[in-house]
Amino acid sequence: MQRLKQKALNIVEHAEPNLPIIGLFATIGYPLFYVVWKYLFPQHYENLPLRLIEAVISLPWLFYRYLPKKAKALFPAYFFISVPILLPFFFHFMMLKNAWSIAWAMSSMACLFMLILIVYDWIFICVITLSGFILAYAAVYAFDGYVSYADFHVEYIPTYLFALIGGIVANHRKQIAHQTKISLLQSLSGSIAHEMRNPLSSITNAMSSLQAILPNKPIGNEVTGTVDISQSGLISIHDVIEESSATIKRGNKIIDSILASLQGGSVDINNFKRLSAKTIIHTAINSYGYNDLSERKLLIDKTTVTFDFIGDKDLFIYVLFNLIKNALHYKNRPDFKIELTSEKGNDFNIIRVKDYGPGVPTAKRERIFDRFYTYGKSGGNGLGLSFCRRVIESFGGEITCNSEEDSWTEFLIKIPAYESKTVKDIKKEILKKKRILIVDDQLSNRILLAKYISEWGCSSDQAENGEQALEMLSSNRYDLIFMDFEMPSLNGDSAVEQLRSTRNFDPSLALHYLQTPVIGITALPHPEALTRAGKCGMNDVLSKPVLRPDIIKIFERYFFSEKSTITSDQEELLSGSRILLVDDNETSRNFMRLILEHYGCSIGQAENGQIAIEKLEHEEYDLILMDMEMPVMNGIEAAETIRKGKYFSRFRNYNSIPIIALTGNTDEKSILRVKEAGMNHHLGKPISRDDLIATITVWLNNHLMMQNGNLTLPIQNYEKNKENLWKNIDKEKILDRSIINSLKEVGGKEMIDNIFPVFIRDTKKIVTDLVIAAENRNIKRYDQLIHELKGSSGSCGANRLYVLSRYIHEFSSKGKWPDNESWIDIVEKTFTETTTAINEMLDAEKS
Repeated sequence: MQRLKQKALNIVEHAEPNLPIIGLFATIGYPLFYVVWKYLFPQHYENLPLRLIEAVISLPWLFYRYLPKKAKALFPAYFFISVPILLPFFFHFMMLKNAWSIAWAMSSMACLFMLILIVYDWIFICVITLSGFILAYAAVYAFDGYVSYADFHVEYIPTYLFALIGGIVANHRKQIAHQTKISLLQSLSGSIAHEMRNPLSSITNAMSSLQAILPNKPIGNEVTGTVDISQSGLISIHDVIEESSATIKRGNKIIDSILASLQGGSVDINNFKRLSAKTIIHTAINSYGYNDLSERKLLIDKTTVTFDFIGDKDLFIYVLFNLIKNALHYKNRPDFKIELTSEKGNDFNIIRVKDYGPGVPTAKRERIFDRFYTYGKSGGNGLGLSFCRRVIESFGGEITCNSEEDSWTEFLIKIPAYESKTVKDIKKEILKKKRILIVDDQLSNRILLAKYISEWGCSSDQAENGEQALEMLSSNRYDLIFMDFEMPSLNGDSAVEQLRSTRNFDPSLALHYLQTPVIGITALPHPEALTRAGKCGMNDVLSKPVLRPDIIKIFERYFFSEKSTITSDQEELLSGSRILLVDDNETSRNFMRLILEHYGCSIGQAENGQIAIEKLEHEEYDLILMDMEMPVMNGIEAAETIRKGKYFSRFRNYNSIPIIALTGNTDEKSILRVKEAGMNHHLGKPISRDDLIATITVWLNNHLMMQNGNLTLPIQNYEKNKENLWKNIDKEKILDRSIINSLKEVGGKEMIDNIFPVFIRDTKKIVTDLVIAAENRNIKRYDQLIHELKGSSGSCGANRLYVLSRYIHEFSSKGKWPDNESWIDIVEKTFTETTTAINEMLDAEKS
């Protein structure tokens, strides 16, 4: 249904330039040809009222450009209702009423050609033609009780079919040629945008390197030791770096947005925030890239009032940049200047950008917002104003052009007031995609919170205590958490501490939960609650009972306001870690090396995937940073080769070593390719220092715990009553599908096909060695083997084997043998059951 709707919209867009002309032709032509067929070339039947009805139906086509915004939104539906009535129904009705006369047979043929020109899709053409004919036939039969074929000739049939098929084929080839040109332009734009990322990435790396070398920025007026530069100088350097980084980030976002626009995508509203108009106008004016000081003096800021609106700061700055750039094209005209003003209204607020250039003719004022249409200057691509309109409309507003030729041009941006219904609807649309977790041991509190949240369209889940919450958090992605303080089993403080530590979480979720807002809810005195919240990592506190306005304030603060995020305190993990940088760009490698060496990392470098594989075979590494586009062997090929492990004889961690992709393409298709190749995570270029450090830290932490067998995955059902474990081990599920599905999501089916045969082979050897160690009473070897078995079974989702080996490890780590004389038999039996279950699963995957 969605594809059908999109195709219909494309057809209307294709016909849009010709709608007024066709509407004019129809409005005048239907009544005019009554005179022709009634008096000049009299026909057997004519119908003036029907022709007048057809003319009225044509009026919205004629005045399409002047229709109100809401009417234009409904026009596609009107188009597909009116086309069959205006063309095939009318012409076939008149042909049948005139008993297939030659004049009306020829007219029907002309109608067919007109339909093919308007509607290029052959399926729609056939459906509309057939439905129009059937409707006309039914109408004639209803009025007359019969359909006359007095002047029908069999020769009409091949002629009609030839016209239909020939017209469709010719128009289809024309449409393919048009689409090819558009595709080439999209491809060219994509290539240009991709190439723009490379210098942006290098600049970002340079700034990140500088930040890594410089002392930390002092907080307030605090003096934090002796530095080689003055404190004000240090703050200024950091401010410059932060501002430059923000500019690059803005540019990168604009590239992504323009590419999405070119590819037919809509503006992403999920990052919309509450913005101040005056602040953004001030930022745009001061950060625009003027060629010289004289250009800056041409801009006059007359914004005397300010107001808030919802939108994307970077995209709105781009809109202002584009309007300023277009205006400055005429800077050499006498008395030229650009004025920016603002007005505050009840439902809508207005920003005006007025330049005293040559103006825009009336006929062009609407067309300048069309894609690929330029006016008044050479070298443009017609994307700027079209994209500006898309951005402003995504804010719930509109942008129009007023002008007086040879005097001035004014772009009027109308944006809905922040308190308006339009903005509330946009917020609800954003919140529909948010998922919230409510944690409270009191059912009534959970129900009340869930009710308030549902009023904004959010989905929510509930947990009774901290343990259950951590289990849900480990397998689901939540955007906000409400956490009670005092609960049985595990209180809120401890649960949040574990959450913020990122231990026992999948790294992709761990990165997310470093920044997810956690709101404490409690009946404790507010000062005490704030102290406890600060210690465990909560962002805010609400007092019970929680009220509806409290929820709205939280949504405003954490979903619609710009805020600082919680950063990882695990950077000590980086010290001594061995990281392999794989990138054909030597500058990028050196900048990243400077950043990571600052944190104590040992760095290896490779300029392509083939060299990286050779280095892995001969040197030890804990993590790989892999560029995607490289000669000889690219990142995808290298990752696939590493995960297969066929090349290696010494290197054994090819299945588990974290591989992080460095890519300039962050669309869904590219990210899917990264996962299918077996990479664990991706970072979009240009990469910020904070994102790089946080990502590496979390993945190193996860990898370290996997190697040590300390990764506790909440989805595994460990038997708490240890005395009954031997009796209940058969009740444990053999395989944990959630872990296996996670592995499949990361590396695809190929990773599953590679990992489990290796796991069975290695585990068989471990079990065999365990039997020997037990016979020889070699407790040290027994402990080592159980430790390996626990780690490998837990990471692969062999749940029953994991639960068993985890229990036995509690004895082996203390130098004791298990409390069951048949323990080795149970291990062998469990391994056999696990092997059978894995093989059945792999066979099912193949079939």
